[in-house]
Amino acid sequence: MKTRISDLVADCCPAEVDLGKPDEALALRITGKVRERLGAEAAPPHRRSKLPRAFLLAAALVLAFGTAAFALAGYGMNLRKPAAEDPLVSGFRYEEVVDGKVWNSEILTYPDAGMVFTFSCPEESSHAAEFRCFWLPREATEGLTDEEGWTKRLFCDTGSRIPYCIETCETIRDGSQRVINGDVEVIKEEHWDSWKVLELSSDYTKLPISAYDRANYILLFDESRGFLVVISGEEELETLEHIAREMEIRESEEPKFVYPGSSGIGILDLGRG
Repeated sequence: MKTRISDLVADCCPAEVDLGKPDEALALRITGKVRERLGAEAAPPHRRSKLPRAFLLAAALVLAFGTAAFALAGYGMNLRKPAAEDPLVSGFRYEEVVDGKVWNSEILTYPDAGMVFTFSCPEESSHAAEFRCFWLPREATEGLTDEEGWTKRLFCDTGSRIPYCIETCETIRDGSQRVINGDVEVIKEEHWDSWKVLELSSDYTKLPISAYDRANYILLFDESRGFLVVISGEEELETLEHIAREMEIRESEEPKFVYPGSSGIGILDLGRG
């Protein structure tokens, strides 16, 4: 997945970083770590460092940006398997009319939930994410892109299989939950820059009704902005990961669609329509 460096530091402004008063002890520790990685011998404290000035400046910038990034962190995606003794997963949903009156409120239940994802998003963006793909195993059958290839959904349906579906989730809010049904196994969990990446596979053979026996999922969650992009399909995980690594994701300039209500829970399962 390609990520622009400008996106990584969009929320940081070097001019506003306050490094405080010079800390000689901290500078010596940084110098020692740099020398250790270079395999150089430690210099006596009274001797002037022979390390290039630019190299030390780079170390200071890494420290400053690392501190700023830590301070800005606040978006998270946690996962859990429903407890065997209490497997029922439920949540509340309501819609409201123009005058503010609530109607059509209901409790949504997911008795076949195999994995539950809970999101923490202290500040919800007014814009959604969008993406463009530089590699796909086959052409999409649904989904429109602009002249540069940017879109929010691409879907491929051969009639007998759903090789892949790529879409952004605009309804992720603080405390919201999303569910994948079936017997879900976590295959891989790692980070690509600011993105938390989960690769999962779900066995649907034990469910009462299912359009397929197994589906694979890659969840891409931006821990710096709270964006969620889901790649799912009946293709192998290696193929879906190839799609993910050849994607570019950014914040859309179009305002996010405002839903007439709220839902604290929903599903991420692969499906037509």
